[in-house]
Amino acid sequence: MNPHRLAQIHARRERLLAKAAAQRDEVALLLAPWQAPLAFADKGLTVAAYLREHPSIVVLAVAALVVLSPKRAYRWARRSFAVWRGYRWAVKALHQAIPPGARAAQSVQS
Repeated sequence: MNPHRLAQIHARRERLLAKAAAQRDEVALLLAPWQAPLAFADKGLTVAAYLREHPSIVVLAVAALVVLSPKRAYRWARRSFAVWRGYRWAVKALHQAIPPGARAAQSVQS
C-alpha cells in the first residue's frame, strides 16, 4: 500500500475516533438526567428477579397479608390484577404495532 494512502487512512481513523469520543460525551450528557430513574428501575428488576427465584417469599408475604388484613389483601389483589391486565394489554398492543418481520429481525439481533 502506498505511504500517502496509509497516512490518509490513519488520519481518517483519528478523526473518526475523535468524533466517536465526542458523541459518547454528548450521549452521556443527554442521559445524565435519566441516571437515577434507570438505577431505580434496575433495582426493581433485580428485586423482581430475586422474588422470581424465591417464590416462597411471595407466598409467605401474601399469606401474612391475608391473615393480618383480609380487606387490605383484597384491595391489593384488585390492584395487582389491574396492573397485570394493563401489562398484558401493553404487550399485546406492542406486538400488534410491530410488524412480524421486524420482530423476527429483532430476535435475531438480540
